[in-house]
Amino acid sequence: MKIAIVDGSNGAAGDMLVASMLGIVVEEEDLDKIKDELQLNVELKVEEVSKKGIKAKKLVVREKRVERTLDEILDLIGSLQGELAVVASIAAKIFKRMAEAEARVHGKKVDEIVFHEIGSDDAVLDVMAASLGFYRLKENGYRIFSTPINLGGGEVETPHGLYSVPPPAVLEILKNSKLEVFFGSKEDGELLTPTAAAILSEFSEGCFNQTFKIEKIGYGAGERDTAKPNVLRLILGTSDTADRIAVVETNVDDAGGEIIGNAINSLMEKSLDVIAIPYFGKKNRPGSLLKAICKLDEANEVAKLMMQETGSIGVRIIPVHHRIRSFRKEEEREVLIRGRKFRIRIKSSYPDGEVIKPEFDDVKRIASELKISLPEAYKEVLKRIWEG
Repeated sequence: MKIAIVDGSNGAAGDMLVASMLGIVVEEEDLDKIKDELQLNVELKVEEVSKKGIKAKKLVVREKRVERTLDEILDLIGSLQGELAVVASIAAKIFKRMAEAEARVHGKKVDEIVFHEIGSDDAVLDVMAASLGFYRLKENGYRIFSTPINLGGGEVETPHGLYSVPPPAVLEILKNSKLEVFFGSKEDGELLTPTAAAILSEFSEGCFNQTFKIEKIGYGAGERDTAKPNVLRLILGTSDTADRIAVVETNVDDAGGEIIGNAINSLMEKSLDVIAIPYFGKKNRPGSLLKAICKLDEANEVAKLMMQETGSIGVRIIPVHHRIRSFRKEEEREVLIRGRKFRIRIKSSYPDGEVIKPEFDDVKRIASELKISLPEAYKEVLKRIWEG
């Protein structure tokens, strides 16, 4: 599995994210293209600087300060074409996340929110460029993770007055995201900006807690000097796809098929897989061995649900050292079969080469609509998929 890890152990800002990507997945020409196509009133250059002995790239932007509403930002980025149009749709979600956070904090409607610093041309450039970088990483098969992010400490001056770090809007952006954060030194001030919080909340799957091999590292420098080197690291690497799971199981010999069936349906919502194995137990009573495979940290919750749904007075939780699973992705494609176009969901896995499996229900629908056998439809769907 290919992984990209954002190391924000000394905070994160939008320009630091972009700078860490330069030369790895984003080029200076990409920044110029975003600037020109959006007609952003900025002057930008990339410098190499040293932060306490660490060589890093720094994005230097001079701009005329602009305040915008969410609608004005969406109108600005909504006219882009090609790859940047896809990126703009992602950036729109990031700006909406920030606007909704501001609205909740100030008790206003989203369309009443006026962005101050985060509505300026440099912020638009940061969000678009960082989204472009993460989009390209994902298109190349990378999954995005982050280390716990340093919030900083102390107080920060905002357009609304002096706030404790992190400001309320940053907390709202982080709420219900997969990011893990921690408080830093009061002397460092604010280390996680709203822009970076929103970008990482959109892309990061959370902390990566498995072993990995490192392939590339990018360093993006921040504006200030702090006690630690004020840099953000982007780490690209690979990891075997091992993760820790548990098998939760119980024997049920006093429940009918309807109870077992309903328990399977309920457990599937919390588990990776659920099976029921018929057996004959004591006194030759027929029963079912109910097994649920789940993430290790969710085993207790699954066990409780299993007891609730079956009436079992106890279950076994069996930790599995790890499982090895191939990298996988899901997508939707359009295929032309016998003169008709169909949308079909496809699951791809990469245990060695690529293995493709079309969604069964979609193949069944195609067979029904074309009035052909299921094996015949399956064969034609696979043929069209491999043809591209």
